[in-house]
Amino acid sequence: MINISKSATPNNNDVETFLSSINFNLPEGFIDFLKQTNGADVNNGQNYLLLWPLTDLLQLNKEYSVEEFAPDFFIFGSNGGETAYAIDKKTGYIFEIPFIGMSNENAVFKVKTFGELLNSL
Repeated sequence: MINISKSATPNNNDVETFLSSINFNLPEGFIDFLKQTNGADVNNGQNYLLLWPLTDLLQLNKEYSVEEFAPDFFIFGSNGGETAYAIDKKTGYIFEIPFIGMSNENAVFKVKTFGELLNSL
């Protein structure tokens, strides 16, 4: 059973600001989920997904130097440890990528849609 602990809903301005700041496709279901919660903790008792707040995504990608180390990807959360979840900017698919050793080459395909990611936990 999946447990989802949601944060407060982002306002429409936050969503529009984020969408106008990116130039790549998002995974199916991603923005619909984040319109309901500004970040979330998702787990099934064994696997964990920490979704970063929509309002922090751009800043956190800068702080982790994603554009420098893995320019084909945009990170949106983690497993709570050493692994980030990232969007492939070309396909919109979701990959796992290590925080340490972050690079395009070290990214591993996970799923095509956000719903699939939730179901894979």
